[in-house]
Amino acid sequence: MAKYTIDNLPIVKGKYKVIALDLDDTLLRSDKSISENTIKTLQKAQSQGFSIAIATGRHPKSAVLYMQKLGYLNENSYAVCFNGAGVVRLSDYVAFGKDIGFPMVCKETAPSSLVREVAEFAHANNCVVHGYSVTRGLLVENHNPHTQREIDNGRVGFKDISFTTLDDNEEFFKVLVVGEKETLDRIRGELPKKFTDFFAVVRSEANYLEFIPNHSTKGTAIVHLCQALGYTPENAMAFGDAENDLAMIKSVGLGVAMKNGFDIVKEAADVVTLTNDEDGVAELVKKYLD
Repeated sequence: MAKYTIDNLPIVKGKYKVIALDLDDTLLRSDKSISENTIKTLQKAQSQGFSIAIATGRHPKSAVLYMQKLGYLNENSYAVCFNGAGVVRLSDYVAFGKDIGFPMVCKETAPSSLVREVAEFAHANNCVVHGYSVTRGLLVENHNPHTQREIDNGRVGFKDISFTTLDDNEEFFKVLVVGEKETLDRIRGELPKKFTDFFAVVRSEANYLEFIPNHSTKGTAIVHLCQALGYTPENAMAFGDAENDLAMIKSVGLGVAMKNGFDIVKEAADVVTLTNDEDGVAELVKKYLD
């Protein structure tokens, strides 16, 4: 378990300048809302010089939506997207006006040839895939409830395709193998070496096994983001709940796990805060405000 709880965490004000926030089960309550308490707390943090960044497995459009709810969508608004495959300045994304081809601070991609092989491996194990193409956006091959959740959360539309017939020139920000928890638990230990040599493979939730190119993670992306903002990772605090948040929590000065988070995340974090439904983000951030 983490060294500290929200009640015994030693507070050093002025050390942290960046607050990186996972969305689902972290910033967002179970009903996908952000409480007024959390909004007011983060706005106060912004007014005191903190930079607020969204760190998500989703498309930038989701980050824009929640940054608008926080009242902090401007030229200094950034997001780590696709679980670390890209960093986006959200004002550039909004100005571009399209959900594909938008400018990025940095990005990593996977070739379609390797994505095809991931799809074939998934199919051989009674799983399906969906993924984010650089040029075509969200691509899906099956409207199962888990993929439908991605469609509903992303709000960027989708295209039905067969992943086994991808064009050789297409590139992907990430691909997800979707299946039953027990199946994904099993096949994770059976992944071909060529997959693990190239991808960071993370579990974002029970029914998703995500493949992020060039071993990118939210952790590698948060380092790039801090550099863009003129800080070091030691000047950042990061909040998360799931395995895909683990690298980010380990890479910053203060790694914060939600009480509702995975045990592996709570063990790696510096501090465990309250649950997402108890405004765990706000209650910890308040300790660093004047």
